[in-house]
Amino acid sequence: MTVIEDFNLVDKECGYACTIGFFDGLHIGHKALIESLKKAAEQRGLKTLIVTFAQHPRELMKVSYVPKLLTTTSERIEMLEGLGVDACYVIKDKQTFEFSSSYFMNHVLAEKLNVKYLLVGYDHHFGSDREHGIDYYKECGAKFGVEVEQESAVSAGKTMVSSSEIRRQLQAGKLDNITKLLGYNYFLEGTVVHGRSVGKEIGFPTANVALNDVRKLIPKEGVYSTKVKIEDESHIFKGVLNIGVRPTFIKLGSEKTIEVHILDFSGDIYGKKIRIELLKYLRAEEKFESAAQLTKQIQKDITL
Repeated sequence: MTVIEDFNLVDKECGYACTIGFFDGLHIGHKALIESLKKAAEQRGLKTLIVTFAQHPRELMKVSYVPKLLTTTSERIEMLEGLGVDACYVIKDKQTFEFSSSYFMNHVLAEKLNVKYLLVGYDHHFGSDREHGIDYYKECGAKFGVEVEQESAVSAGKTMVSSSEIRRQLQAGKLDNITKLLGYNYFLEGTVVHGRSVGKEIGFPTANVALNDVRKLIPKEGVYSTKVKIEDESHIFKGVLNIGVRPTFIKLGSEKTIEVHILDFSGDIYGKKIRIELLKYLRAEEKFESAAQLTKQIQKDITL
């Protein structure tokens, strides 16, 4: 996949079928949209192009807003490549958000990115004049040589698929629903850092994880069964993840930590990259009267 950081990388001969969005989480609704885009591109002899954003639009427009991301920019780009997209253009500057939809379609999509076909999500609006909808986009497209169509909504059972709904369920620890809506296991990526070695002292050493991006949404506090991928290790390990403040050892008000006990693994992994996929929410974090009681509970957690 070509990440277009310079308009000289745009395919000026073939042209693109394009869709626009932040695509946080790249959930099953986003994937359905991209599959429709790929079919439309093939029918028209075009390449596929995703136009997305380095920052959440609200974050760019309001400095104090800190989003809770399901996927970071680098994660989204990697996932888009895995979906077979030909090219991706990442908008990084605030000025672009000040363009009207008509100006953006003409001077960015048509002129600079050579877009011939635009597929709009069912609830998506773009440009500073966000009150406009699909009829207006089609009218503008007719002027600038861009065919415009709109994709229908995607639902999973009774739940309408959206990034906002996934965030709500993730914060409630409803992993079964989340995996269904995402189409994959929610994951956390970061670097293994030094901690207080409390787990090691009770026989269950843990890898303390500093996330790659502080905007990444941390799920509900508690204990999870997980799959763990460690940098330079080909094997995928099982693990038990704890998100919380370790109340058995730490006083209230302590900083939240993310630490995972990796089963059947030993070795120095400080400074290495690690990816943790959440499989099941096991229980809430709780305070035990002794380290022995905590050890007994962790042994149970490992078997679940």
